[in-house]
Amino acid sequence: MGQTEMFKLVQHLIVQDDGKLPHIPDCLYAYIMAGNGVFLYAKRDDLEVLIPVSRATIAGLPPLEPYVNMPRVPVVLMHHILRASKENLPNEILFWFNFDHEQQVWNLDAPLQICGPASVFPLDKSDPLGIKALIDLHSHALMDPFFSRTDNKDELSFRIFAVIGKVNEKPLILVRVGVYGNYWNIPADMIFELPEEIRDAYYGKGDVDYDETNIEEETLSQEKIIPIPEEEVIEPDFLLFLDESTRAQ
Repeated sequence: MGQTEMFKLVQHLIVQDDGKLPHIPDCLYAYIMAGNGVFLYAKRDDLEVLIPVSRATIAGLPPLEPYVNMPRVPVVLMHHILRASKENLPNEILFWFNFDHEQQVWNLDAPLQICGPASVFPLDKSDPLGIKALIDLHSHALMDPFFSRTDNKDELSFRIFAVIGKVNEKPLILVRVGVYGNYWNIPADMIFELPEEIRDAYYGKGDVDYDETNIEEETLSQEKIIPIPEEEVIEPDFLLFLDESTRAQ
């Protein structure tokens, strides 16, 4: 009897001579070596990414270009995000985006959550809407948008992560791809149709390393539970059908 090929969670592959991706067997993700470094490939429903994880020059191999393929979030939902973030000041607020591929619909949810001026997390961390979300976005209230060490410990799934800050002044948004603890900051307009009042922090000063631990301890007593009715926790807060220009290909 022939041996059955064992399923591998992680694949290690090499770019093809013509510069195209190699055949990628079923896996959680795959490392792909190319002429300009090592890349990480991952795919799930409505989201496919190739992100750089190590820059290098490798002789004899063609280069690869990183990419993110997913349906864009229409500007109307970003207006909802900004308005809700302002209404929840001085506290942060959390949103989940889920995409219904069959209906070509974006669902936007604000789950039942515990929030404060420097932290926010869902009351039910096993909520199916959060587990399957394509995009996880939270506000930073009065602070700049940044991904803290706390975020790096929490954001270990495969999805898009975003944070919007300075919502009371000139709102800024920062976006990154997360693939099981590997991150790549990207321009926000790759994912969102931004209204004019939201600027993209990607084009600012670059990565900044913050530690929110002390801020969180000082403000823990100010945290509150947003009183969202039970039926709104189950059903999406916003349901939007995409027009032809924003439908997934």
